[in-house]
Amino acid sequence: MRLRWMMLGVLVVAGCKGGHDAADAPAASAEAPALTRVTADRADLLFRYPGDDPGAFETASSVEEVPAAKRARVQVVDLSQPPEARGAGRFVQVFDLRAPGPDGAYPGKLVARAELEQVLAEQTARPAQASVTMYSASWCGVCRKARAFLEKEGVAFVEKDIEKDKGAQAELTDKAQKAGVQVGGVPVFDVGGRILPGFDPDTLMRAVRGG
Repeated sequence: MRLRWMMLGVLVVAGCKGGHDAADAPAASAEAPALTRVTADRADLLFRYPGDDPGAFETASSVEEVPAAKRARVQVVDLSQPPEARGAGRFVQVFDLRAPGPDGAYPGKLVARAELEQVLAEQTARPAQASVTMYSASWCGVCRKARAFLEKEGVAFVEKDIEKDKGAQAELTDKAQKAGVQVGGVPVFDVGGRILPGFDPDTLMRAVRGG
């Protein structure tokens, strides 16, 4: 989902605790905002991530809308905070949306706004991954593990259920025959034209990375 991007500031936390005067507090503590709690069910967040073209960026309104391969470094803006509270513009918040922590929140950190483009662009500087198709079945427990693994690693992939989609079964059979590979079950992966039966995380990731 593409949205018009507006440069947004961050919340300035001011005040003091105990008997100290506000003037005694270090300046940095008054400028650095609290880290936003980012969870998959929040509908009041804006996500900014690198696009496919060099130097281009896209936006989304939910974690689900951010492509799996782009989730390692995503800028998040908390729209529940009023604009005046985000007006300082000194920091932005960058999160790893590949997998939430035990509490359901995604890990993140504060980044100086001047460094934002560089931090986000680090993702796009990496070599493009090979195309990945996973052939699976709804009853397959190993397929569920493989799916979770790919999502955690930020690998973009297409999943095809060979029982629900008869065309997928025929497609897999044809690919396996042409590659001279025997497949007796699922999951089976097509990584850039290389057919990999079964789920071996190390072998799979080497193929994804071109190894």
